[in-house]
Amino acid sequence: VSGRACLGGYDHRSPELQATQKAKSDTTGIDKCWFEPESHSRTSSIPSCLPVSGRASLGGYDHRSPEVQATQKADTTGVDKCWWVAVLAFVMTTMESSSSRCSGFLMVGIMEQMNVDRGLASWPVSLIGSLIDCGGLLSGPLSELFTTVPVLVGGCVLAATGIIASAFAPNITWLTITLGAMHGLGLGIVITMLQVLISMYFERYRGAANGIMFAGSTASAFIFPHLLLFLGNTYGFRGSLLLFGAVLMNMVAVSIAFREPPWVRLQRINSRKGVERTQRLSLSTVQADDGTKVSAIEAVLRNIRSVLQCAMIYVLVITWLVFCYNYDIFFSTVVDFAMDKGVSLEDAVSFITYTSITDLVGRVILPILTDRGFLERSTLMALDYFLLGLCALSLPFCESHWTLLAACLGVALFLGCAITMQSVLMAQYLGLEKLAVGYTVLGAFCGPALLGKAPFVGFFRDDLGSYNEMFWVLGSLGFLVCVIWVLVSLVDKRRARKWQPDIAGSFNRPKT
Repeated sequence: VSGRACLGGYDHRSPELQATQKAKSDTTGIDKCWFEPESHSRTSSIPSCLPVSGRASLGGYDHRSPEVQATQKADTTGVDKCWWVAVLAFVMTTMESSSSRCSGFLMVGIMEQMNVDRGLASWPVSLIGSLIDCGGLLSGPLSELFTTVPVLVGGCVLAATGIIASAFAPNITWLTITLGAMHGLGLGIVITMLQVLISMYFERYRGAANGIMFAGSTASAFIFPHLLLFLGNTYGFRGSLLLFGAVLMNMVAVSIAFREPPWVRLQRINSRKGVERTQRLSLSTVQADDGTKVSAIEAVLRNIRSVLQCAMIYVLVITWLVFCYNYDIFFSTVVDFAMDKGVSLEDAVSFITYTSITDLVGRVILPILTDRGFLERSTLMALDYFLLGLCALSLPFCESHWTLLAACLGVALFLGCAITMQSVLMAQYLGLEKLAVGYTVLGAFCGPALLGKAPFVGFFRDDLGSYNEMFWVLGSLGFLVCVIWVLVSLVDKRRARKWQPDIAGSFNRPKT
């Protein structure tokens, strides 16, 4: 047929030939009826979904189903462009980190209000940190059942309610349940869901987006300690807790503004089509509902099994454990350690402000090196933990004020980079589908181990009488993680050399 493809009445010629023919037909009136608007429905004898990546090879026409086309369009128009999500996550993290940054105020207030010693007063504060670190234990399965945003809102409500209920606590047991368990678990759910949402919206610039989000923790250190101190002096400890909970209620309003990206929603809808077909074939509504519940639970269990079979989850668990011990212990003992070295109390307290600045630089700036392609992510992790271990090992040998400050600044810098890259690598190696469940597995492994932080510090400071040996152990653990990530980097490069697809050929080669 001249000027027309013979397959089902479609014009399968190249776009250049079509444009030339259109120009000719404008003067002659030939074949004008074949230039139909794209919104008109067309029927064709060609199969609607050809085994071609991207577009069918016949004249460049996209023969994929409308659902696949919509998913591809969403993938190309939304990923790495929704920076408002990172800004909202920054605001959420600023409020989420407030209780951790104000742990000293809370502990002193508990001792004075409840008239208890340091051991009992430390329980609610310690429980907050432990439950934050293993918040994915509940948020992963819940997000599989109710999606990400409702779980995020529920975590915000739980965190704020725990603080408000603590204002009415009659004893330390009540306070441990409300402030430690409820508030800590809510914060763990919030930070886990924020990391999942950031990973959904960003791929290439995932490091920068996570850095912006985690920068909220540093900003919180400059805002909430002064705010709580003012509230405590004005309204007392109980009144400050009540108003603090009211401030954290703003997390609920901000969390409602989040939305899952359209490509994730489409993927979830497509994955549930099989369940819907099963429901239509069921004999009754009750059987259909039961089938849906079983399918959801089976999906969670299947994802957990898949994550446990992934070797990288164990690398990520070890990395997270070493990070939590280094981060929590360093920032909780840096003032006491500096005073042991002869630094005055005023200068030792100023270390917290200085290290917060380098912590912010590590969270935001260093991950951009991987986003811009200067370093591979696994290579940056290996280099980061090597330098972290080096700085931690050097702390006991620092005798002057300035050398100790320089070593502390280095530790904070590389700890900031490590927390951002942990989230990035979780998404890279587990994928978005298993990311929430991956945090569940991470919390299950790390939760019990993180309860040993207090005895770990007490053994070195109280039994051995010095922090020096403790920092030697922490630095050695950093070197261990460095060696692990060097091996991961070598394995990744070896796999990349073995798997080199012919991208150009896959687009130019005709498909049959």
